[in-house]
Amino acid sequence: MLTAAEIKQYNEDGYVIPKAFTLTKTEVANLQSALEFVLEHNPNILPDRLMNPHLNWGKPYGIMGHQNFCNLVHDQRIINMAADVMGQNLILLFSHLFCKKSKSSRVVPWHQDGPFWPVKPMKSCTIWVALDDVDRENGAMKVLPKSHKKNVVEHTLIDDPNSTLNRELPMEDVDESLSEFIELKAGQVSVHDIGLIHGSAANTSGRRRAGLAIRYMPSTSHMSRKMSNAAQSWEDMPMELVRGRNINTDNDFSMGDFGDGW
Repeated sequence: MLTAAEIKQYNEDGYVIPKAFTLTKTEVANLQSALEFVLEHNPNILPDRLMNPHLNWGKPYGIMGHQNFCNLVHDQRIINMAADVMGQNLILLFSHLFCKKSKSSRVVPWHQDGPFWPVKPMKSCTIWVALDDVDRENGAMKVLPKSHKKNVVEHTLIDDPNSTLNRELPMEDVDESLSEFIELKAGQVSVHDIGLIHGSAANTSGRRRAGLAIRYMPSTSHMSRKMSNAAQSWEDMPMELVRGRNINTDNDFSMGDFGDGW
């Protein structure tokens, strides 16, 4: 759980690194083994585009996942942190494995998560779980504190083979001098808001940089099944109620393709 001071920082800055939380060495080792498994068994998917590895053959890309990631997204310690900032009625939207191999040219451009997801009202948080030590040398996430308090900024569509995303914020909307790095040890997590401006540079180091982003939204919000210029289809994207009850009756849990069960 987050402390009162950490909840306050999240609300004020749009992100927080919980100081007291870390996974055990055994848990980290098990997740790193799961990461190696997913990378090995999905060679045709870019290592920073591995969506829903907590499912087995689930949409949107039908990747072979691993049960260790399924256990993580349902871990009550993780869900407690999401509930501290989102409330007790929670939906798991999706998970996303970001792996930047050493000497990779792939970047995550400056963006807000909101314009990429059909979530209305736009409310969600990400628990970003570090699977490796993450620092500025191997492409740690950078954030603009308090940027979540601004309106959603229009993003520009791009076609860049070195970009993880298909759109980005115009640089005139980003003051990089105000940015802060989120540097984590393997097993630590960060929590950030759907409206926070963030991105990450290429991994020019000789070390891998991997993390699992787990996206939760309050059940008062609705995930639409259609979105223009989406990088993947939302029509059969699975979502799951993981705590409390569903409040927004427009949420349709029957349409998602969860693949094969564990």
